[in-house]
Amino acid sequence: MDISSTVRLNDSNRMPWLGLGTWRSPPGKATEQAVLWALEAGYRHIDTAAIYGNEQSVGAAVQKRGIPREEIFITTKLWNADHSNPGKALRQSLSKLGMSYVDLYLIHFPVRQRLSSWQVLEQLQKDGLCRSIGVSNFTIRHMKELLPSARVIPAVNQVEFNPYLYQRELHEFCTKNKVWLEAYSPLAQGEKLKDPKLVSLAAKYSRSPSQLLIRWCLQKEVVVIPKSVHREFIFQNADVFSFSITKEDMVLLDSFDENLRLCWDPTVAP
Repeated sequence: MDISSTVRLNDSNRMPWLGLGTWRSPPGKATEQAVLWALEAGYRHIDTAAIYGNEQSVGAAVQKRGIPREEIFITTKLWNADHSNPGKALRQSLSKLGMSYVDLYLIHFPVRQRLSSWQVLEQLQKDGLCRSIGVSNFTIRHMKELLPSARVIPAVNQVEFNPYLYQRELHEFCTKNKVWLEAYSPLAQGEKLKDPKLVSLAAKYSRSPSQLLIRWCLQKEVVVIPKSVHREFIFQNADVFSFSITKEDMVLLDSFDENLRLCWDPTVAP
């Protein structure tokens, strides 16, 4: 496995294991430069969303870099307030990105209209506006509700996932149902990077705590999208394919779980 490696989704499309997250990356120069650095470092997977306000910056960087569009995997998401017309929302995102399609379109959060919106996403996929469709922040309960009525099984469920929020049961459920789990906030938003037990374990591998957290996700067979706008960290976060964590240390990292949710809590969603 290396930075160019991909997973095969349930619709046969391929998705890179590692991507650049852009949540809270400010629109404009900062996000555009971060994406340019990521592409320079070898990333071919960029994650954005309508609510982030930076789709235009992501698109500008991709166009500026000049890499063929089909070689870059782009994800964006349907925001909660846009479920009345998901098709319009996706077309607006495509306009901002300057693209004719995205590789993955996600329902960002399990709002009440999620089942009817999923039917629209299925049609948008048929229409070629998104190559794969999936969900984000869906719990097992939400997945169990969606799967019986879905004509298209979600390709991806993007959730907050790291050793401090090890959603083992959700991971197992998604794997059993051929839905690929994708980790956002894999670095726990930096909150735990100075945790002595993590720092000590990272030192054992002569790696940074961030690299260890990313590698843990990869060895769990979870796609991972660490976020940064700093060149040093973007490159460092990509350097995670030349080492492996031992089975014993993976178990140790599993034990770090605190059910630490730093974003929203989808377990309280309707």
